[in-house]
Amino acid sequence: MVGKKTPNDIITASRIPALMNASPYDTPNDLLASVLADIEGKPDPKPFNGNEACDWGDALEGMILTEAANRLGLDDLKLEHDALFHDKIPFAASLDGTADAGVGGWVDTNYDKGIICPNGKVFVTGTGVLESKLTSNKPEDAPAPHRGPLQLQGQLMVTKYTWGAVCVLYGGVELRIFLYQADAAVQSKIMQAVDDFERRKRDIEWYPVLSSSDGNTAYPRVDDGAEPLELPATEAEWLAQLVNAKDAKRAAEADIDEAEAALKEFMGSHEQATGIVGNTKYAVRWPMRQFKAQPPKPATPGKPARTVRQTTLTIKEVRDD
Repeated sequence: MVGKKTPNDIITASRIPALMNASPYDTPNDLLASVLADIEGKPDPKPFNGNEACDWGDALEGMILTEAANRLGLDDLKLEHDALFHDKIPFAASLDGTADAGVGGWVDTNYDKGIICPNGKVFVTGTGVLESKLTSNKPEDAPAPHRGPLQLQGQLMVTKYTWGAVCVLYGGVELRIFLYQADAAVQSKIMQAVDDFERRKRDIEWYPVLSSSDGNTAYPRVDDGAEPLELPATEAEWLAQLVNAKDAKRAAEADIDEAEAALKEFMGSHEQATGIVGNTKYAVRWPMRQFKAQPPKPATPGKPARTVRQTTLTIKEVRDD
């Protein structure tokens, strides 16, 4: 499957990691903000337009799934599918591929073929889902939750198939095929999360804020008519932590500046020095940096090529190998 075929205003299989707070890229609030923007006809507040890795993933998808089907001994590989919708909840999935195992049987981990069963032996029979992934990460014994396993359970939930495989090409040189049985417990959690999401979508109720930037996602605007709030004791404790942390940060920044000034005075025109802190040896570098010439732009003048000394010191632990 190349390109998105599922709608943007509901949860889809590829969005499950964000929904379940298992994505390193998006939070549940990012997902809710994206869906609400689509419903309101507004631009996605956090758009993703793809990158070169996505392009290679699309280009190699057929090859990855063809090789996976060959290693698993599957027939009737299909690489084109329409979007599929769940029969009970607002949920959709698109499939990279499906293939048929026939009568099949139990399959266990076989590292020689790159076949891995993270949760134990899998009964592979009839049609199953094949999900293609490409990553520059090093090979894993089980893919990260956002790299296919949760998405696959959503796809199995829609198709009602009993097994599936996440087929990951690592670094362009090693294919691993992770086999999974349909997991009723995981699928139940997905359905509950979808129901909760639909309620939050309807009521515009944001998820608990996970980070400072996540707070901006959930509450991007000020209500001009809102009265000032009085912080209760529990929130006042967070205020105290923030005040103390900012004071500590200012003190640390002053300490850093004082220490760098003294070290720069000692090093003078030398690029490197070494020293012992406790039982650890450190290298201190203060090198030159080269900048290429920058052509002028409509709003800014050009800059000539230049070589200047690095603004801050670089500190690195020295290991005796």
